Formats: sequence, C-alpha cells, structure tokens
Amino acid sequence: MSIVSKKTNKEIDILIWLISLTVIVLIIIIIGGLTRLTESGLSMEDWRPIMGTMPPLSDSSWIEVFEKYKLSPEFKIVNSSMTLDEFQHIFWWEWIHRFVARCLGLVFILPLIYFYFKNRLDNNIIFTLMIVFIFGLIQAIIGWWMVKSGLVDNPYISAYRLSIHLGIALIIFSILLWLSLSYYFGKEKIHDRSKIVKNLFHISLMLISLTIISGSFMTGTDSGKSFNTFPLMNNQFFPDGYFLNEYGWKNIFENTIAINFNHRWLAIFTFIFVSSMILYLIKKDNYNKFSLLLVLLVLLIQIILGILTLIYAVPLSFAILHQTNATLLLASIIFAYHRLIYK
Repeated sequence: MSIVSKKTNKEIDILIWLISLTVIVLIIIIIGGLTRLTESGLSMEDWRPIMGTMPPLSDSSWIEVFEKYKLSPEFKIVNSSMTLDEFQHIFWWEWIHRFVARCLGLVFILPLIYFYFKNRLDNNIIFTLMIVFIFGLIQAIIGWWMVKSGLVDNPYISAYRLSIHLGIALIIFSILLWLSLSYYFGKEKIHDRSKIVKNLFHISLMLISLTIISGSFMTGTDSGKSFNTFPLMNNQFFPDGYFLNEYGWKNIFENTIAINFNHRWLAIFTFIFVSSMILYLIKKDNYNKFSLLLVLLVLLIQIILGILTLIYAVPLSFAILHQTNATLLLASIIFAYHRLIYK
C-alpha cells in the first residue's frame, strides 16, 4: 500500500496544496532566470502590487507604458533604438514573473485561511508556513529594491540585490519542499544515522547553495561571457586580472574575471565533494539508493550544462537549463537528506 493511499482525502488535499506551492515557487525561479537572461527586468517602471496585475490591453496603453520606459536609464543608455515590438517582448517576461508571484500569494493565503478555520493544520505546519509568509513579504520588497537599482542613473540591476533575491527564493523553495516531503513521508526519525554522514550532507547543501549564489553573480555581471574556454582561462589556470587593486575585497563580487574563475572552480569542487560522498553512501546497504542516484544524475547534468554554457558563450537555452537544473540539484540533495534521516 502506497503512502498516499494511507492518507485521508483531507490529508491529500493539504499534500496537493503544499506540493503546488513548491512547484509554483520553482516556476517563479525559472521565470526569474529567464527575465534576467533576456534583460527584461527593468521593463516595468513602477510597482503596483494590486493594480499592476493588469497588463496593457490597448495600443494607447502600450504606448503610454513604452513612453515611461523611454525615461529610464536602460532605454537612454542601452536600448535607445528599441521599437515598441521589442519592448513588448521584454515587458511580457517581467509581467509574467510578477503575475505568477501574485498568483502564488493567492494560492498560499486562501487555502491557508480555509484549512486553518477548518482546524486541519497542526501547529508545526502553521508555524512553518508563517515563516514562509514572512519570507514572501521580504521577497516582494527585495524584488522591487532590486529593480530600483537599475532605474536611477545605472541601467543595470545590482548583482548584490539579485543574489539576495535569488537566495530568499531558494530558502522559500527549500522550506516548502521539506514541508511537502515531511507531510508525504512522515517524520519518524531514524536514530542510527552517523553524525559524520549528516554533517557531510550539511556541507554538501552549503556548497551547492554557495555555488548557486556565485552563479547569480555570474548572471548579474555577465561574467560568463568574459572567458569561454574550459578549464583554462586565456590559456591560463589562474588568469591575469584576477585581482585588481581598485576593487580590493570586492574583486570576488565585482571583478568579472574573479567571478568567472571562482564560480567554475567552486562548481568543480562541489561536484567532486558531493559525488564522492554519494558514491561512498551508495556502497552502504542501509541508505535510500534512489535518492542518492538522483543526486548523482542531476549533479552530472549540472556540471555538463555549466561547461556547455561557458564554452558556447552563455546562449539562452543552455543558460536557463543550467539555472533550472541548479534548483533541481538543490531539491535532490534536500530529498536525499530527508530520506536519510526520516523513514
């Protein structure tokens, strides 16, 4: 008998809701990546949480929105020859990103109110969802704070703010995924798990998260286009220009050469560490091999996509696959860790 078949219809409703929230957050992360990669993030000049739900629906409203965009630094400095049709293309990516985020809010709040007043949520779930709600509010504010960085003088979004925006999205995704897994499988702990193995998973989770965040700096500064060879950069392992005096400690965040070097070798180190841990655990008899093999598969795909994205100068297709798979890699390590400590 499957785990789902053991649950009541009321429990299945909550499970479907939690899984839906997790999937929608994943979709938002993917759309956010496309918004950045298509350089669409600065196409909407204002933030109207309620009224901004409706897009332009007439020729006159499109012209009005386009005229507002023409006042932005991005149009004046980067896209001064842009046509209305070209503007509509970037506008739609940003609008879809915001619209799906608003839909997530409704899918989160309305069932939460219903389940709460029906007394179908235990205190642990309510507490966890309140944490998600707080992060969601912070995320909305951070998203607009990020966009504003490119609306005054500088026509580029701050890579620092972009990384914070992505980081919070990943936190929300991870919490919802963990909650969904716990609701599906239950939380009966396995007490004979080695602390060393648990710590190895903690390190793996940290390395994967750091690699993803370093990737956001690659995207935010277009550092992926600075060197399109692998493994060497300009026929050197350690490239000239890695440290520039004028940047100081900011080299790792603002120097495109340093960002490129750090991301690729952090990714390689993460690949070696995580794959070695997984291969070691697969040889054991008392670990969930499916979850371990899943991590290994997604990890291998990720490193291949990363190399292809580099050597082909960051084409949109490889870049978005690489970014999407990074989130799936994070999901796979969370899934494997959950199967490690809970029955």
